Amino acid sequence: MISPIRIRDAAHADFETIARIYSHYVLHVLATFEETPPSIDEMRARHAAIASAGLPYVVAEIDSEVAGYAYASAYRAQSAYRHTIEDSVYVADGFGGRGIGLALLTALVERCDRGP
Repeated sequence: MISPIRIRDAAHADFETIARIYSHYVLHVLATFEETPPSIDEMRARHAAIASAGLPYVVAEIDSEVAGYAYASAYRAQSAYRHTIEDSVYVADGFGGRGIGLALLTALVERCDRGP
């Protein structure tokens, strides 16, 4: 039986796992443009900046384990982009192919459509 994916807002306690998930992408994938994985505190600070802008930051849980996360953030600082956001979706290593990325992106778009 396939366990359901539960999408919820990211919580303070999630950031150890979120930092681990992101660290995998920094170290093994070229998409992040970072060379050193940020600390848990840095990941929490990034979350705080996103939350203070009124943008969503969500996690996907399977069997009470965080299996991925996603967030929306400002696309560019220039005023012409003030109504433009971008998405970031990360799925934990070993959880690919289960629909987690799609579930996260779908939830993120729905939240963005609703607005703050």
